[in-house]
Amino acid sequence: MSYTENEQRNLQTVRDALAEAARDFTIFFERIFAPDCTWTIAGHGPVARTYEGMQDLFENAEADLFARFAEPLAIKAIGTWADGDEVFARIQSTSRAIDGAPYANEYMYIMTMRDGKVVSGIEWLDLDAYYDIVGRIRL
Repeated sequence: MSYTENEQRNLQTVRDALAEAARDFTIFFERIFAPDCTWTIAGHGPVARTYEGMQDLFENAEADLFARFAEPLAIKAIGTWADGDEVFARIQSTSRAIDGAPYANEYMYIMTMRDGKVVSGIEWLDLDAYYDIVGRIRL
């Protein structure tokens, strides 16, 4: 597949950030997400909504999940593609919960890029896996 110069640049930015975050998914967000990024978690339940900024996302969705891990969330990029200002990424993740049980999930991200940063996007994931660990482990 051939990409424009802008698409190649955006794609490389995302690929580099995913590679850097292979052992800790939080690095991916820190590296390329704009602080005021609008991010949507698709689906149903309490965390499925649009978040206004990374602080909102981490305080109201990610913190509950990451607090239940005994080790950082490792990721593997399965595929990345670009179309205009959007980059698509299919990602798998694994970790171990503080109760010793394994955690695994898969994600599909569509990220809108501007000046090398993600400014908005949407993700699909297995919310059952998220709700299971959050419901199973009481902090």
